[in-house]
Amino acid sequence: MGTSSDTNLISEFRQWILTQTSPNYRMFVSEKDENVIVIETSYCRGEVTFFPMDIIQLYVLNLVTNRHVFYLHFQMHTLEHAMKLFDEMLECVQELTAKPPVRVLLCCTSGLTTGFFAQKLNESAQLLSLNYEFSAVSYSNLYQTASQYDIILLAPQISYIYDTARKILHNKKVWKIPPRIFATYDVRTVFTNLEPLLEPAARHTRTYPGKLPLKQQIKPHDKILTIGLLSEDNHYLFTSRIYNEHNDIIYDEVSIKSRISLEDICDLCDMAFAIYPDIQLTGLSMPGIIDEGRLTLLAQGFDESNVLECLAKKYSRRFILCNDANCIAVGYYSSQDQYHSPSLLFQPAIGSSGGVGSIINGHLIEGYKHVAGEIQYLPTNSKSNRSTLCLTPEGTLTWVAQSIASMICILGPDVLLLSSRLIVQTDELIREIGKYVPTKYIPDIIQLNEVKDYMLLGQMILCTEALETDRS
Repeated sequence: MGTSSDTNLISEFRQWILTQTSPNYRMFVSEKDENVIVIETSYCRGEVTFFPMDIIQLYVLNLVTNRHVFYLHFQMHTLEHAMKLFDEMLECVQELTAKPPVRVLLCCTSGLTTGFFAQKLNESAQLLSLNYEFSAVSYSNLYQTASQYDIILLAPQISYIYDTARKILHNKKVWKIPPRIFATYDVRTVFTNLEPLLEPAARHTRTYPGKLPLKQQIKPHDKILTIGLLSEDNHYLFTSRIYNEHNDIIYDEVSIKSRISLEDICDLCDMAFAIYPDIQLTGLSMPGIIDEGRLTLLAQGFDESNVLECLAKKYSRRFILCNDANCIAVGYYSSQDQYHSPSLLFQPAIGSSGGVGSIINGHLIEGYKHVAGEIQYLPTNSKSNRSTLCLTPEGTLTWVAQSIASMICILGPDVLLLSSRLIVQTDELIREIGKYVPTKYIPDIIQLNEVKDYMLLGQMILCTEALETDRS
């Protein structure tokens, strides 16, 4: 339970929240539960919920898309940190004080003809007081840009990509502009055809298998906390899970943030440690290059940052830090008994090179300074190539095929695992790999559409091995 000092901080934080009034939103204590403070606009609902053990939940739900845009739990330690998190939450609320415009992205080969059409549509929307916002983009930038829009309109010259675009952009509305409408810039008919696409979005949820089967029983261990990071559209999912001594999942939490910071990881640890103080080891699964506890992930401000040292100093507990692709590979290997040497190409973000995790005859390949799997450094995978290839399905196919050809020649895996946003089927990929490697040497290729559970299972297994090493 929290100390009296923590209780005073909770009370002070609660009182401070209730002073943050604004004409842009409504704030009130829930009639159903006095431990819930509600913040509402016409287009979003946010809640601050106070739980026992000084744990606080913050979330904001976009009522237009029916999706969470902010969601986290943390344990109260300092008023300054709690205020900072609340301010982050309030930023999301403030963005939804007015009805967000329906953002429509037009796409053609170069973006020029759709650019002119988008201008005409914006002028007409303003004249008719319609809540639309139109933009145009070239095909080469469609998939990287689409996450910021609600509806995608394809010009006739690229209508052939419609089926592929719908599969890749599965959470967006995609429409082909008929040639006659596009040729005459018939804005009125466009507005008419947009109306059926504006039905309220269904609640966006994903189902995961949760506890995966293990091909062999792992020795019983003490409680292990695993934390994994996954990128999804414009935000990150922070997933944390606790396994008990029988490898059963007893705790499963997800937070949604727009960026990665060490403070976010500490918030997850604080809450898990408060509920389960007897956790023996915590494993972190993260993107980037990891070498002796130092993380290099320049896009998020980590430059050989000694993450393990910071966490160990703060908590006086043991942590291990592992690459996300390696954890997924370990999780997959351990949950089946058909393959003994799987190799994974994990490309979670559009435009990224991705990384490789490989297990050969039961042994995880990490290499000198853990650089094994950093395919961005392959001669064929230069940064200039990535900037053009990895933005479209066609370019990604070339990039992935060349990378997999290297994996086959160097590692000789008995199965290839692929997780890539822009590749929706493997038949064409196999043909592309066949340009570099004789088909008889290409092993089975399995697409992993969801990797969260493999990642967390793999991290748990690596933690278990670390504990066994400590005790031997």
